[in-house]
Amino acid sequence: MIKRRIVKISNMSIFYKILVTFLCIMTPLFALGLLVNELGKSEVKRQISNSISMNTHYYFKSLEEELERIILAQQQFINDEDLIQLSFETPVLTEYQRTRAINQLVKRLHVLKDSSGYIQDVSLYIKAIDSTLMTSNRSTGDLSPAQEAEEIVEATRLSGSPMTWWKDRLYLNLHLSPLRALAATGQQAHFVQNIELSTDALRKALAAFPQEGAAILVNEHWQIHNDRYTAQLQPMLEQLAPYIAQEDHFTRPVKIGSDTYLAVYEKSYFLDTALLFYFPENIIVGQLKNYGLWSWLLIGCSLVIVILFSYGIYLLIHRPMQLLVKRFRSVEEGNLQIAAPLHRGDEFGYLFNRFDRTVQRLSQLIDELYVQKIRLQQSELKQLQMQIAPHFLYNSFFTLQHLIRNDENEAAQRVARNLGDYFRYITRNGLEEVSLGEEFKHVCAYVEIQKMRFANRIAVEADELPFSLQTLPVPRLILQPVVENAFEHGLDHVVAEGKLSLRFELRKDQLAFIVEDNGTGMDQIELAGLVRKLTLDEEMETTGLINIHRRLKLRYGERGGIEVSRSALGGLRVELFIPIEGENDDVSSADHR
Repeated sequence: MIKRRIVKISNMSIFYKILVTFLCIMTPLFALGLLVNELGKSEVKRQISNSISMNTHYYFKSLEEELERIILAQQQFINDEDLIQLSFETPVLTEYQRTRAINQLVKRLHVLKDSSGYIQDVSLYIKAIDSTLMTSNRSTGDLSPAQEAEEIVEATRLSGSPMTWWKDRLYLNLHLSPLRALAATGQQAHFVQNIELSTDALRKALAAFPQEGAAILVNEHWQIHNDRYTAQLQPMLEQLAPYIAQEDHFTRPVKIGSDTYLAVYEKSYFLDTALLFYFPENIIVGQLKNYGLWSWLLIGCSLVIVILFSYGIYLLIHRPMQLLVKRFRSVEEGNLQIAAPLHRGDEFGYLFNRFDRTVQRLSQLIDELYVQKIRLQQSELKQLQMQIAPHFLYNSFFTLQHLIRNDENEAAQRVARNLGDYFRYITRNGLEEVSLGEEFKHVCAYVEIQKMRFANRIAVEADELPFSLQTLPVPRLILQPVVENAFEHGLDHVVAEGKLSLRFELRKDQLAFIVEDNGTGMDQIELAGLVRKLTLDEEMETTGLINIHRRLKLRYGERGGIEVSRSALGGLRVELFIPIEGENDDVSSADHR
């Protein structure tokens, strides 16, 4: 295996050897640079992930401490003297004392509301006065103050959480008030204090998270998020569910679709709420892409330098060698036209000069031999054309005599006319080539004569010659002998129901003239012998199909000739091939039947 590879490399050109050598040297350096870049990217990614995790923890801890402070203030508010006086001594208070106590409570409610940006509203329902004091002008709707307070207390009891979601509002710290214990025992509370948290403030705080990520406060009954990547929230929670059930805080990547997100999760048992922060991972490495691009740019520049250097070697060494090889191939293909001399003073100039002199001498020798061969071939071609068998003439006169004897004058006239056309065509010795249309017209005249000779014993089916091939030049007398062979050797002894088919087929750059019959003039052994004679280039008596085959070979070379096989009709199938040379490529199969 190794030896085979060494041989393969040694067979490469100089240009590729130099190029491969430089690439083998530079590739480890490229790989090392990319590895260092990836290691740096991983380290920066880890540090950014740790930083985001710490920021998430700091924010959640700050939120927890702020809400704990609000809860403590709420607890202190319960012991307010004015609140106790209104709750238990209202019947004995004067109107002035009652009004003053209410005003004092409202002021303290505003102080509590203004103490934190997370508080939306503070309300206080006092059963003794059947009224709710609040810091906002919101309406209780269809509910009375007592009904609203009762429903909030019930919602708190059912949620079992420090924060309760009721009618699209979030309330805090009801579980630390004595009211929860009263509600649990069925006793009536004298007052109910509610602190409504500002969901807008919470969303604004969540929107301040870095990296343009999605931040969500998650509770069993409610969620508050910053409206980023909301479509990924549910798939995110579904994939993180196993980890949420086991861990209080974690940082891990999550694959959603084709994108990877980094999720940071932390849970507060005090608030019975968790904070989930996630963002596309490519945001972390987004700034590192520039370094990756610079690395690839460095690799690209290095490759360009290697290719340019290799191309310089190509100009100095490989291109003259390639030009010399090109001239060798040109000579190999038979082109002996000497190209313009290459004016060089180095070793390549010497090689080109000696090569041109050798080709010039070779061309002179070949010209002498070629002229002699052409003259011999032309002489042989004329001799082959004169070998068209004359027995057709005898048969035609016998047919004409029979028609005249039977007073079939019109048929005799047609035979005489076709005979005239036939012999006028074959005696045109001055022409070596004719159009395919004239050649096929000669075939049609011959077929008409033979149809009169065989009477009703033979049915002939003939395609029309495609119009675009009418002017195609072909050697004279190449189609009719093939048809004559079918009549004389295939159908000569047919008594009835003889069939003869003449077709044209286009095959890429060749025209095939196909003649098939259903006669029994040739068995399998004779067919094999004929195939062998057509295949072997031997000196032998050239008559019939072999005559035509040799003429086509002399005219067209390997692209022309005859092939024989067993016909689907039962007799012989002869295919005669004529190169088209590309001028009739526009002829479609629609030209044929």
